[in-house]
Amino acid sequence: MARVKPYGLAGAGLSRRNVLAGGASLGLLAVTLAGCANAGAALYTLAVVPGQPLAGGPRYVEVRLPSIASGLDRDRIVTADSGYRLSVSSADAWSDSLAAQIGHALAGDLAQRLPGTGVFVENDAAAADPQAYVELSVSRFSTGPSGHVELDAMLSVQPAAAGAPYGQGTLQRVSLSGGPGGSTMAMVQGLSQLLGQLADVAAAQLRLLPPDVPSAATPPAVPQGGATPPVRARGQ
Repeated sequence: MARVKPYGLAGAGLSRRNVLAGGASLGLLAVTLAGCANAGAALYTLAVVPGQPLAGGPRYVEVRLPSIASGLDRDRIVTADSGYRLSVSSADAWSDSLAAQIGHALAGDLAQRLPGTGVFVENDAAAADPQAYVELSVSRFSTGPSGHVELDAMLSVQPAAAGAPYGQGTLQRVSLSGGPGGSTMAMVQGLSQLLGQLADVAAAQLRLLPPDVPSAATPPAVPQGGATPPVRARGQ
């Protein structure tokens, strides 16, 4: 059954340092946005990239808010990473926290590729008990030393109830490279394309899970003889 959960504060602000407790955070957020507008900052957002819709996969999937390398986790957009030096735009900013941007773009990509699956992001207002989790740890998300957009991340696809016959899930490093970064707009478009490619990888892993894999909240079936098989719940 669906449950209603409020958005977490960490997903609502421009960065962690701009988030304060309670109602004061909303006022500070408005001031921050106004300050960006007054400074002439251009705000950018990642977009969902269409892929090949295919059948299969669990009924509900939760995309966890990604963990972002501290050098990337900032208001202003990191435009280049040479390996030794980060270049940060003085005029271009993300329209939301980078974790929220990536999480919602990835969820949209997966929903398009898995039309029979309900996909939502951790802390979404409307959610259900997931049968699987998609987790992402991003270490590079910018133009690389070659001048091309690059995405490096650890991708985890895990069933909510691990063990046979549901499998143990997968954990893999994904390194993707796209076209030239050029302008900030070209870089953001390229990064959106790379997230779409990463969603192809995650969708393929999700399709290997049975559609009726139980959620972490589902009690395990008791086999004949009365013994209850152990189930490891994730995200509790």
